[in-house]
Amino acid sequence: MTIKIDQISGFPENLPEMQIVEDNFKEIIKKNYLRAWFNSLETSLVEREDVLCSKWANDNEIYGLHRLNWEISDDSKLGLRYDLTVPLARYVALNNDKLVFPFKRFQIQKVYRWERAQRWRFREFYQADIDIIWNGNLPLLADSEIISTIYYALKELEIWKFVINLNHKEFLIWFLNIVWISDDKILGVIAIIDKKDKIDNDKVLYPKTKSLLIQETKDEKIAEEIMSFILLWNNGSLEEIIKFKDKILEKSDINEDYKFKFNKWFDDLKMIYDSLILLWVSPEYLKINPSISRGLNYYTWFVFETFISGYENMWSIASWWRYENLTWNFIKNKYPWAGWSIWLSRLLSIIQEIGKLNYTKKTLTDVLVLNLDEKYLNNYLTVLNYLRNNWINAEFYLETSKIAKQIKYAENKWIKYILIMWENEVNKGIIALKDLEKKEQIELKLEDVLKKISIL
Repeated sequence: MTIKIDQISGFPENLPEMQIVEDNFKEIIKKNYLRAWFNSLETSLVEREDVLCSKWANDNEIYGLHRLNWEISDDSKLGLRYDLTVPLARYVALNNDKLVFPFKRFQIQKVYRWERAQRWRFREFYQADIDIIWNGNLPLLADSEIISTIYYALKELEIWKFVINLNHKEFLIWFLNIVWISDDKILGVIAIIDKKDKIDNDKVLYPKTKSLLIQETKDEKIAEEIMSFILLWNNGSLEEIIKFKDKILEKSDINEDYKFKFNKWFDDLKMIYDSLILLWVSPEYLKINPSISRGLNYYTWFVFETFISGYENMWSIASWWRYENLTWNFIKNKYPWAGWSIWLSRLLSIIQEIGKLNYTKKTLTDVLVLNLDEKYLNNYLTVLNYLRNNWINAEFYLETSKIAKQIKYAENKWIKYILIMWENEVNKGIIALKDLEKKEQIELKLEDVLKKISIL
């Protein structure tokens, strides 16, 4: 019987050129995380089921782990992690007496989540997380530290223009209360606002969003007020947003306690924004946007989302959040925590789809040493060893065969240089170096070959 070998939906596999890009992205992100003094951490892929279910995950999203022939027992109730947050919480709770706080960690690993595979959503995918865990009150500068680190990582990836949307989660809820959205309607209205860029092609008027808001609120005037709110946050300047905020607070029926809280929320958000500017984050990459409403039922305070400019209808490429108590399910001590995740697999998929992903290599090989005659094998291997010991990525064609076949191999792998040694080159003590891109060939001594390749 022939075994079915189709790729499983939601479990992506890369061709060599894509794998090189992914590895490069991971290295750039890691470099920026380390530069901001985040410690590398790897947690186990496998967790106990009760640990995995301690957050908000739907049990149906968790992959269970067991042997094909197994008996159910407490020890067998294991599953694959569906994010990097729950393992981190368990790790901090387990090692809180040994860790130095604030504990700054980064983690770039795969996670597994059972859901319907679709564009930009996978069942196996990479997350690149950074977090700051505090023992006490978590300062606002922790938020600035994380956002600036993510900004520099994404900038160096050169993916395209992106915008980091900043929000305090209470803004949206409070505004909806002001326009008299009842508690039983708030979550429905928020869901519409959250999906506005996915359901509407017209980002100037949002006609579909407005229609859905009218259906949900049963009040066209209220829907109009919400639409004014959405359009301002999407298109207004920071100065216009401040004016809008002050205008709301002028309403006579808003009590002083509400006014104080609203100003405090906005001042905190503005403080983060201003500190990011001082950290040389360009203002064109930042936007205060209270219509961002991710995770209202479990995140606290701030929620930030990052989108590729012009492609906001696609999923976000990075998200940020706060928890007031990371470890509440495991220990009594409170550990407030701020974290950010770059959805690496989704990011690569999106920029590939919009044509912003450039493949320049199918291999990391810089030069191919041709194998043209068995009697010169010692010469070939000597050259190969010399190049590798001088940190040149060199490959040797393992079979003695015709030169045309070996050149074709190099071209198919996008290898730029080949080294040619026939009897003439061996007798003269030289090597022929050919640039396959420029179709140019020169003769050099071995040490000069090293210099030539290193320069280029």
